[in-house]
Order: sequence, then C-alpha cells, then structure tokens
Amino acid sequence: MLEYPTFKNYSRKLMTLTLIFKNDEILLGMKNRGMGKGKWNGFGGKVEPNETIDDAAKREVKEECGLDVISMEKIGIIDFEYVGSKEILEGHIYFCNLFEGDIIESDEMAPIKWFKIKDSPCDTMWIDHKFWFPMILKQIPFKAHFKYLNDDTMLDSTIILQNTVNKTKETWVNVVVKKYNQILVCKHVDESEYINKHKRVMTEESIENAALRYLKSQYEITTEEVQKIAVVNIELLDKPYIQEIHFFVLDVESTNATLTNNYQWFDIKNIQAQKLWPDDKFLSTLFMMKPFNAYFLIDNDNVLCSKYNDN
Repeated sequence: MLEYPTFKNYSRKLMTLTLIFKNDEILLGMKNRGMGKGKWNGFGGKVEPNETIDDAAKREVKEECGLDVISMEKIGIIDFEYVGSKEILEGHIYFCNLFEGDIIESDEMAPIKWFKIKDSPCDTMWIDHKFWFPMILKQIPFKAHFKYLNDDTMLDSTIILQNTVNKTKETWVNVVVKKYNQILVCKHVDESEYINKHKRVMTEESIENAALRYLKSQYEITTEEVQKIAVVNIELLDKPYIQEIHFFVLDVESTNATLTNNYQWFDIKNIQAQKLWPDDKFLSTLFMMKPFNAYFLIDNDNVLCSKYNDN
C-alpha cells in the first residue's frame, strides 16, 4: 500500500530511544547537549561497536537517568534522514514499564521529570514524536521514515504498521457533487456539523452501481454516470480492517443531472476540512479532476500519515 523509501549508497548509524511509563505518566529528560539540545525526550543514544541494540538501550537508560530496565519491548524502527547527508539514523524505539532504581540526573539529561501522558510537552519535543507516539501507547509495531531539512523542519513522513498484513479490506464509495469550487453537502440535524458518509459496496454490486446508489440515497440525484477520481485507503490505527474508498465526482455543470432537494452549496475554502475529510489538501486535490490514490493512517481524528500519488 505504501512505498517505503530506499536508501541506496547510504550508511547507517544505529540509535536507541526508550520511553519509560508508570501508570498514566511518562518519564522525560531535557537534552542538554548534542543532537536535540533543548528538547524533552526519552532516553537513548548510539549503539557502540560489538554491542547489541537491546544492551545499548538498557545502558543508555542507566547512563542518562540512573534506572535499571527490568523488561522492555521494541515497538518501532524509525529511519531519520537529513537533507544533504548520506547517513541514515536508524532509531530503535522501546517501551518500558518495568524498571528499578532511583532517578539520577546526568550531564546529558536534566531536568528529568514525570509528565501525565496527556500533558506531554509536545511543543518542545521532536516534531516526529506526535506522529508515532500513539503506536507506542497502544504497543502497535511500526516502521517509519522522517525526512528533515533541519532539526525543526520536517519535509516528509511515512509510517507503516507491521500488523497491516492481518487486516481485512472493506470496499466503500463516496460521491462528491460539485460545481466550480462549490460542494453540495448534506446537513445534519445539528447545523453546526456537516456529514458526508461513505457507503459500503454490497456483495456482487459493482463499484459504479454503488456510487449511483449513493447519489440516489444521499442526494436524491439520479444520473447515468459519475466520474471516479480517487481511490483512498484509510487505516484506523487499532482497527482490524482498512477502508478502501472509491471517490466519484458529479460535476453538475457538465451533466444533465437534476437536483431535487434543498441542500446548500458551500465554497470549499469555507468548509472545515476536519469535519469531512482527513486533511485540507484532499478536497482541492479531488476538485482538480485528475485521478489519484491516497492513503491515510488515522488515530481517533488525528492524521498520523498521509500520502498522495498520481494514478
């Protein structure tokens, strides 16, 4: 579904990062030197020659905060790429909630303190933290790539869940009715919210017929043909399925379709994107009327990864 970047002729430096949890709290330290100086972070560093990655993770925790790791689990592997560099930092990410000893601040990390997970200081952590942190909390194995211009500017991200192979795929349709830069939107009883629901394709029903059925039931519009523009795969982080949604567009300026309802037209720039689509880019891309594919990894309402590709 997603193409993971390949790094031919790149060297690799192995790194570790261990996040320590206690009930609903996470232990973080302020980095005082080197890479990430001034940012809150978990505990880790580079793997030494002739050292296993697991041993390096335990050693770094001991050196940076004084705790002895009793048990830990590797959840993710992240490739960090920097523009202009031919070296990939391969970070191995661990979850730890079983440890012993007393917290001791170090030259590397100080202060060190417990934060409520919901109050994690995301604004003063690495940018990528907010994208992969939900996988750590739910202990869902993943692999990720983050491309940086510098420590504070991310250019690209890719996240692949390692449990995707066991997920089933469900086929759905959605039809957008447009004219110029306006969209016809069904309104809920609560007028502060708009809805644009997908419909599942029935057994032995063609995707095109499902789209026509969608138009009839959702908008009371009857037409003979609609144009498929996008195929969008939406993966919800902890659900056992992936929604494959086929998006069609009905441009009423170029068809003979008759509108028989009282739904309102909205300019796409005035629609709150998060109430309808995964991100702000989606609707404008759809309105270009050029076929494309897209993928979204979503946790609750937060988009953790989005990819657009020409079809």
